[in-house]
Amino acid sequence: MGLKELVATSNIAEIALIKSLLDSEGISYLAQGEHFHAVRPIIEPVRFLVPQQDLERAKPLIEALDLTYGSFADWNDSDGLHNQER
Repeated sequence: MGLKELVATSNIAEIALIKSLLDSEGISYLAQGEHFHAVRPIIEPVRFLVPQQDLERAKPLIEALDLTYGSFADWNDSDGLHNQER
């Protein structure tokens, strides 16, 4: 079971919202860097990793949000833009 990056953010409100959305859909995740976020919030954002088989189910949840800082790793959003084009 490989993990894929879904999104990365430094905004504490967005972190809580993303966790809540993934929990409500029963999608397992790893919030990498969550415990170090208070020490290095801008340098090291919290990266949400989900199992590869759940990535397609998790992407629409994140695409619907208007995040202040995000990295949609290795996939295009609903507008066809890759994460680096935003």
